[in-house]
Amino acid sequence: MDRRGHDAPLRCGGFPVIEIRAEVIVYDLDDTLYLEKDYAESGYKALSRQFAERIGGARFADECSRLLAEGARNNIFDLALARCRIDATPRLIAELVAAYRAHVPAIGFCGDTLRFFDRVGKEMRTGLITDGPKETQWAKVKALGLGETIDHVVVTGEWPKEFSKPHPRAFELIESLTSAPRRNIVYIADNGAKDFVSPRQLGWQSVQILRPDRIHAGTPRSPDHKADHVIASFDELEVRGVA
Repeated sequence: MDRRGHDAPLRCGGFPVIEIRAEVIVYDLDDTLYLEKDYAESGYKALSRQFAERIGGARFADECSRLLAEGARNNIFDLALARCRIDATPRLIAELVAAYRAHVPAIGFCGDTLRFFDRVGKEMRTGLITDGPKETQWAKVKALGLGETIDHVVVTGEWPKEFSKPHPRAFELIESLTSAPRRNIVYIADNGAKDFVSPRQLGWQSVQILRPDRIHAGTPRSPDHKADHVIASFDELEVRGVA
């Protein structure tokens, strides 16, 4: 695995850069193009406004953010309500989850993402593969304007759950839409547990981005789950067209 060795070229900032040749760049979404914690905090604030009198208003959002920072994941609403001394009934939790997934997110790209988009330009063909509930992921895509800038957007939540990553269906769909040679497609994502095993098996190139403020550890489950390269920022990556 290339971890930006000492002989890699340097950008003016002094950090090594990985150079890749490709025809198609395919991105993951959460903690790749933007920070997932920003979406979470946007949702917490939306709930604190929508359900203010029932869940303790702004304190609920603050407790959710603290719990997220402490490492809580699947039961944040239950724990936050407990800290607010509010009974976490199944009905209330179901309402909160539904509203969280349906809220209009206040999110934006990471700065290095925008710089990478500028360097790549509009000539490179692009795709997006993202897991998660379809209404949630499409709301993120809309908030970031990706529907107008990415050639092919694939939200696996449109399909039965068994077709979520690491299932190869989404990657094979991108192949059929682009007709690019597999060796000339690169997938950039964050989660080593599920993101890279299928593109590796298909013969794609792969880059794992491990942002310091990511939510998931991103640890590969096995050598087959590892990406070809690992970066901490898009500033460490150059993708150029195939000569």
